[in-house]
Amino acid sequence: MTDQKIYRETTRVSEIDGNLFIEDGRAEAENEKLSVSGGIICQRDCELVGDVEADHLTCRRGDITVRGSLKVNKIEIRDGRLTVSGSLVSKEIRVDKSLEVGRNLEADAVRVGGSVEVNGDVDAERVKAGGSFRVEQDSKVEYVEVGGSYKVNGKATSRTINVGGTFKTGEVDAEEIDVGGTFSADGAANVDIIDVGGTVKLAGGNIRRKIDVGGTLKASEHLEFGDIDVGGTVKLDAGGAGQIIDVGGTLSADGPLRFIRIDVGGSVKLNGDSSGEDISVGGTLKAYGDLNLSNRLKVGGKAAVDGTLTVSSVRVGGKIEADKIIADKFIETSNLRTRYGAKSTRIEIERRGSVRGPLIAEIITLKDRASAEDIYADRIQLRGRCRAGNLYGRVVWIDSGCDVDSVTYTEELRADGSVRIRNGSRKSEELPEPPI
Repeated sequence: MTDQKIYRETTRVSEIDGNLFIEDGRAEAENEKLSVSGGIICQRDCELVGDVEADHLTCRRGDITVRGSLKVNKIEIRDGRLTVSGSLVSKEIRVDKSLEVGRNLEADAVRVGGSVEVNGDVDAERVKAGGSFRVEQDSKVEYVEVGGSYKVNGKATSRTINVGGTFKTGEVDAEEIDVGGTFSADGAANVDIIDVGGTVKLAGGNIRRKIDVGGTLKASEHLEFGDIDVGGTVKLDAGGAGQIIDVGGTLSADGPLRFIRIDVGGSVKLNGDSSGEDISVGGTLKAYGDLNLSNRLKVGGKAAVDGTLTVSSVRVGGKIEADKIIADKFIETSNLRTRYGAKSTRIEIERRGSVRGPLIAEIITLKDRASAEDIYADRIQLRGRCRAGNLYGRVVWIDSGCDVDSVTYTEELRADGSVRIRNGSRKSEELPEPPI
């Protein structure tokens, strides 16, 4: 074996059976290729011209520039930078400051104190960068850990992506994405778990288990998801399908939405036919299209459905509007507005509440000073000073001060002496069919 040394000069070399020592110098490859059986050991700034192959490359207190491709088993650059104009292949890469690769990067483990920039594809087991990591084409890295930003113009494929600041990519296929700031994907996202402190913007895709976002989630195309847990706002521009949506602020879906449960502290807007099990909203709900719930609808303020609401139970603190409401168990609210009517097993209108549209149920109760139009039920009870249209029931109880248009009953009418029945009452063998 014969070592070769270059000291503050430019030397042309081709094949070295040994080590190449360079201090503040330049090695130019004959026939565009430099082969070193041992290692290339550099001090201060050094330059290698041509395609380089060696066992290892090390440098202390300097920058290394390779004007060509580089293939070595191990790279260690202390207090310096590594720039490779061609492709870089290595098992282990450790650079204190920055790494720049002109074409493709292939490695087992990459650790860089500052930034990593690759103008081609990346194929690695692990990349750790203290600053930024940018890939011009596709990035296939099992484990990515970046302190600042990670940007992939093509497709990012990983098991785990952990970024302190911003992650931006085209398509993405990963098990887990953990980002402190913002995450955006211009292509389809195929991910198990997304955990982001700030904002997530997706084109669409499938988030199989959970999306956990501190601020805002926005999807421009149809999104399949497991659970969504967002502190601020969720906007699904083309609707979606998933399980649980838990939002502290607002939820809007401009397309059909299928879900198991929606729990929103502020407001919900659904633009398209939607279906699920439960909706619980602290503020307001607006649905453009039919809304089908197998369990309950609970709204603290106002609920409006421009279509048919099919549900097991309804409890609305303020006002509910719909073309038609079909509830298996009960409807409880203060103000009820329908075009074609509301039907349930039990309907209860709160004190001073009002109803527009017919009511159909087994048991219907209007509390004090409530008003309604026509009522069809097995048992009807109007408490003090209520106003109603025509009453059709088996048993009808009307408390003092009430005013109704008419009463038709089959079994019992109990009315206080102060009750006003404008068109009188009559007992009948059967009642007319309700409108719904």
